[in-house]
Amino acid sequence: MMRLKSERHHWWPRCVSKHWADSKGFVHRITPDGTSIRVPPAQLGMIGNGHHIKLGRNPADSTPWDTSFEREFDLADSTFPSVITWLNNLQIKKMLGRELRARFVPQPSTDDQLKTLTECVVSLAVRSPRNREAAVSVAENLRGKLPSHERNALIGLNMRQSQRIISDSIGSRAKFCVLFSSGKEFIYGDGLFDNVAGSVNPPHSPKIIAPITPMISVIISRPTSYSPEPRLSTFVLSDEEVQNCNHAIQVYSKGALFYRSEKPILIDAFTNGQHLIYSHPDNPMDTLIEGIPGISPRNRSLDFLLD
Repeated sequence: MMRLKSERHHWWPRCVSKHWADSKGFVHRITPDGTSIRVPPAQLGMIGNGHHIKLGRNPADSTPWDTSFEREFDLADSTFPSVITWLNNLQIKKMLGRELRARFVPQPSTDDQLKTLTECVVSLAVRSPRNREAAVSVAENLRGKLPSHERNALIGLNMRQSQRIISDSIGSRAKFCVLFSSGKEFIYGDGLFDNVAGSVNPPHSPKIIAPITPMISVIISRPTSYSPEPRLSTFVLSDEEVQNCNHAIQVYSKGALFYRSEKPILIDAFTNGQHLIYSHPDNPMDTLIEGIPGISPRNRSLDFLLD
């Protein structure tokens, strides 16, 4: 029986985190207590054996059913560099001050380009610590704190199909928007604005907003109904709008934020040390998504039920 070799698995792929390095080659990592350190990007977002599934009763035990799903992310990791180059070369127009929907600039794209973009962005959401916690949350709510080896096995068993299930269900059939900052930098975190965390079936109306570099984020959204064209748009954000995106990262993150040179002011949603979500659809991220041409405004007739 072959034994799984111990490996370092990255939930923030190195081909992405390297774009967050400052002029001295370091990324800043800040925790909820306000502690900030500088770390080489290759050392960030790392979990030992994070994508292994070991089913033994003890951490040292091996079984014939032990396996790894690290290869699920090979396509994303191999294509991320070319995707980032493509995103950087998209046409943008700075139209601050105009009506939201008028600021989106349609872009040409192929099915293959959009499928590859989906593969990469979904991999960030699937590998994130937020999704790992969602994968075991039901069991922990029912049984309380689990032994670490059992907890890790449950996480792996629930995560192993997620990349394929979510990526393949979206493919190129969604609305895509590439967000460019006009000045202020995006931050990254151990949680993203998305509704696919914990998915074991194809998500009904998936949406993800993921920072890719300090100057670029990507929206993928497939609402219940939408006009398919334009499939891809670009949008230049004001500093205030970038701050709204960074606020969402703090809300959805729990243990760590990352930045290149602009240290964020921590908010209560992050310092309380929990992965939270926006409780009301009237939030800046959903408002931004609803502004994409081809997506209908949200029906607000039942909003009184949310108040």
